Amino acid sequence: MKAARATRRYMCIIELLLLVSLMTGSLALVNYIACRHRVRFDLTPQKSFTLSALTLRVLAGLSEPLQVTIFHKRDEKQEFQDLIDLLRRASGMLAFQFIDLDKNPARAASFDISHYGAAIIEYGGRRERVKYFNEENLVTALIRLTEKNEKIVRFVTGHGEKSFDAPEPVQCFSQARQALGLENYRVEPLALMQASEVPADTLILVIAGPQEDYLAHELELIERYIRRGGRVLMLIDSFPLPRVEQFLRERFAIDMPRDYIIDTRSTLTGFDMLTPIISPDDRHPIAAFMNKSVVFPYCRSVLSAEPGADMTHTVLASSGPDSWAERNAYSVRDGAVRFDPAEDMAGPVPVAVIVEAAPAASDAPGGCLLVAGNSNFASDHYINIVGNRDFFLNMVSWLAEQHDMLGSRGASPAAPEMYFMTAQQGRLVYWLCVAVQPALVLLCGVAVVWWRRRRV
Repeated sequence: MKAARATRRYMCIIELLLLVSLMTGSLALVNYIACRHRVRFDLTPQKSFTLSALTLRVLAGLSEPLQVTIFHKRDEKQEFQDLIDLLRRASGMLAFQFIDLDKNPARAASFDISHYGAAIIEYGGRRERVKYFNEENLVTALIRLTEKNEKIVRFVTGHGEKSFDAPEPVQCFSQARQALGLENYRVEPLALMQASEVPADTLILVIAGPQEDYLAHELELIERYIRRGGRVLMLIDSFPLPRVEQFLRERFAIDMPRDYIIDTRSTLTGFDMLTPIISPDDRHPIAAFMNKSVVFPYCRSVLSAEPGADMTHTVLASSGPDSWAERNAYSVRDGAVRFDPAEDMAGPVPVAVIVEAAPAASDAPGGCLLVAGNSNFASDHYINIVGNRDFFLNMVSWLAEQHDMLGSRGASPAAPEMYFMTAQQGRLVYWLCVAVQPALVLLCGVAVVWWRRRRV
């Protein structure tokens, strides 16, 4: 009897030791696999702990070691660690050095650095200084270090176009200008009515939301610029511009009726039916890597007529299937819009079209014109909403033939953390919180009461 008990006791001890050994071995194996194959899940709405596709593409293009020297405040080196870990996992070409600014003021002064968080980026024998080390500033420095040619983007002025210093955010393009500067574009204004030609060093000519019509002389300059290989981005709002509309229709087979895109379903929460969600065609490189929609406030349609043999048309973006182009402007002002099959155009309605024109000479490059029925989407008021910023920058990058810059960028540090929902998603969240969750709690309570009474 005692022998049997002793045997069972030993067997239990052996089983316990085997179980502990098995669990310890399993945990050690899982830890080893996790160390060799690190997987992280970024659940933040803005993907704050994930490198953007543009950053990964720029890092993948590094052919030489990159040295980053960060000047930090004492005991605050850890604030950069998350970003450095992400960068090290993305590329093995990066090396980091930390320097305490308080202990090394002379060395900081030699780099003209006087504040915490600044960094020196060195690559290929060249050097860039950034005011604060973050993902956006790092990519900007890398672009400047790797690009040698100057990229000039000129914005036409003199017709009520969007301004860089307008007091109203919906009329201001200051953030768009800053975003272009971060990608190494030099932005300059151009008074076209005083010019004899579009300057030859203009990489892209931007016409952003004119409120007054252009002169025939200006339109002739624009066409000559396109025919000799120029690239033009026209963002046209719902203002009557007879000469511009006739110019687009006769010279480039683009029809821009005076209408408004109405969508009563595909809108974001907090926006009305005049701010529809626009879906870019993800088959085109401009939208292929975005994975985001955009919003076009007070948008007009951009229709492709019959193009001539010397040009091709590509629809870049359209409104939703439940939208329509409202041709009755009075009903829009009165807020009594309704779809009229005899007069209005049913969706999806094209709102951005690319025109690629044949060159004037056989040895010259072909020009390109991108026409969008809205400029407000890139204004300071709307540029940080969903994919508006990426869409504007991708349009410029594609026109500039900077295909490595196409993609989804990380959220700007200056942009507030926002989460956008469509009206349908907002209604779903509302009913889940107000009706479904309380109903589930009530049902659980009823079930508990019923179970207790049944047992009594």
